[in-house]
Amino acid sequence: MMGSIFVMALLTVIGCGGECADDEFTCAGEVLMECVDGELVESEDCAASGMICHAMGDGTDHCMTEGDMEM
Repeated sequence: MMGSIFVMALLTVIGCGGECADDEFTCAGEVLMECVDGELVESEDCAASGMICHAMGDGTDHCMTEGDMEM
């Protein structure tokens, strides 16, 4: 029982402790996060500026006005 708890705790830490590459941007809800020295820090609150956080999925996420994307 203790062994399985330890393994689950270890997997949780490993899964949450991933590093990012400097100058990558990612969305956390409507907040744009930038990777600085291997850690994500808040770069801009898109919603506070009346925008949305557009998740590109390739490290180039950014804030933009909703509706600016053509389909």
